[in-house]
Amino acid sequence: MKVLIVDDEPEIREELCEFVEDFGLSVETAANGEEALVKFYADPEIAIVLSDLMMPGLNGLDMLENMNTTPEVCDRVKQVIFMTGNGNTQSVIRAMHLGATEFLLKPVDLDLLEQHVVSARKLVAAERSRRAQEAALKEQVSFNEVEISTLNRNIERAYEEALACLASAAEYKDPETGQHITRIGEYAAVLAKELGWDADRCAMIRLAAPLHDVGKVGTRDNVLLKRGSLDPEETKHMREHPETGFHILSASPYPVMKMAARIAYCHHERWDGSGYPRALQGSEIPMEASITSLVDVYDALRSERPYKLALSHETVMSIIRDGDERTRPEHFRPDVIQAFLNAEEKMAAIFDNFKDEDAPEGASIESKKLKTRQL
Repeated sequence: MKVLIVDDEPEIREELCEFVEDFGLSVETAANGEEALVKFYADPEIAIVLSDLMMPGLNGLDMLENMNTTPEVCDRVKQVIFMTGNGNTQSVIRAMHLGATEFLLKPVDLDLLEQHVVSARKLVAAERSRRAQEAALKEQVSFNEVEISTLNRNIERAYEEALACLASAAEYKDPETGQHITRIGEYAAVLAKELGWDADRCAMIRLAAPLHDVGKVGTRDNVLLKRGSLDPEETKHMREHPETGFHILSASPYPVMKMAARIAYCHHERWDGSGYPRALQGSEIPMEASITSLVDVYDALRSERPYKLALSHETVMSIIRDGDERTRPEHFRPDVIQAFLNAEEKMAAIFDNFKDEDAPEGASIESKKLKTRQL
């Protein structure tokens, strides 16, 4: 820490310099305000300024104002003590407004000056320490924020992967579905965006929609993997999977899981009331379930299975738009169908980008000609 002594009288500068050095402080001197500013700007160790008020050229008050307004040094910790032989009230008021620490009359009482210099040194040391601690704290907070951000990303990634694993559990018995669950999430997010959903809800349905068939973990293999038509008892058992999925997912309080539970429960409901398990109709069906229902049908029709051939995008769009013997436009929410038609190119691109691997060898041509089973 250094003291800058500013006075146009050499004898006073020399006397004050010797006096201040006795306190163990380094000293710089200047004969006027201009010289003082040059030294102050150049040496960041200068923190105490002991200055005459009235000097030729730049006076003490103007010098202090420059120190306070120059960007490079305006925030530097400093204590300024003025000395004058003919101070007036107006000068004292301005000095205080500019942040002067003390205002002493000449001839200066050295005992009083010693008290002020010692006090100024303590104040500078305390403020420097406070700022150093604050900077260290900010650095630590910044470091912690980076760590927390990284941790949050890792948690989000783990959460997404856990949901994907849960969704895959339902597909594990039927490996030929391949990338189906990935495509369902992508379709649903694109369709939700087309319907005007915000980014957070679109991200949510991307995670939730692939869980629509998680209830199939409770479906018997001989029913789930049967290649022929299901008998009435088997159909009844197959149609239990929405409620099973709901019970699995609804235990979680997290919003994504709550949405997934609603989707699992309602993705086989139909707009006209012909769906299951509760024959809901119209707006009784949650929007997220209506979205997932349509993209699930689109993907099922486009995908090759042991019991069916894959259909082209154009053929599937025609079925969704005009219907066939199994699928009718009345099954779907009208605004969802319209949004799907608007985004059909994006849907086709998703299917192409997340294609299934080739079907396993040994699947017979006859098995591929079996009637499609959409349950």
